[in-house]
Amino acid sequence: MLAWNVASAIGYSFILTFVMAVISLILKAFYPPTVFEIAPIMSLLKSPASGVVQLIVLALLVSFSLPVGSKVAEGNLKQVRKVAVYAGVSYLAFSLLPSAFTTPYLQTTVGLVIAYNVLNGAFSGALATYF
Repeated sequence: MLAWNVASAIGYSFILTFVMAVISLILKAFYPPTVFEIAPIMSLLKSPASGVVQLIVLALLVSFSLPVGSKVAEGNLKQVRKVAVYAGVSYLAFSLLPSAFTTPYLQTTVGLVIAYNVLNGAFSGALATYF
């Protein structure tokens, strides 16, 4: 069960990163004073409009996994909901990792993005398994 939760949480973390990047690019296109940032908390500090939009989208992505129509589906999807909630909440903290290291090299930043997605997936998958 742990391996499935970790694998799905890593995938969900990469999806969250992709969605945050697309949202940031759309905001940059329509509201030029914003900066391109995939970390919602850093975006909130650098450009509040972008940060608020990213936090709203993140909350919507997490809440999308919560409603379930029937009791049978609710029992089957309980673990999926836990993984989505833990991955979404811990994404806020782990997405700050590339901002902690300033480097002129794009390869390092991409590596840090991959690393925080893997760390976020491992952390949230373990939390969903044991709690």
